[in-house]
Amino acid sequence: MVHTDNPQPTRHPRKCKARSSRTKELCERWAMKGQKTCMVHGGKTPQAMAKAEQMVELAELKLRGLAVLGAETLEHLVAHAESEAVRLAAARDLVDRSCGKATERIHVAASIVVKRPW
Repeated sequence: MVHTDNPQPTRHPRKCKARSSRTKELCERWAMKGQKTCMVHGGKTPQAMAKAEQMVELAELKLRGLAVLGAETLEHLVAHAESEAVRLAAARDLVDRSCGKATERIHVAASIVVKRPW
């Protein structure tokens, strides 16, 4: 359920939109990625899988287009923000996105050889 101020509970948008032919109630399964139905109600058909792949590609292209706008906004904040904390956070985000985040784990490559005397 999605929480809103509306007294009537609303259905989660990622749930399957199909109805049972026997009970006429909405399906309670989760819809497949990029689709409106679950695999039981036609989400696994070849045409549904092809359309879902197209929808996912469109969403990725849209996100890539927004990345440029986000970088420009961060650049503007670094240069023109009044608060020093905002400038610092924007600068940190720009560096993280361009150079990559600092290593949080240390990877050690080592081998231990145990020689048993017996």
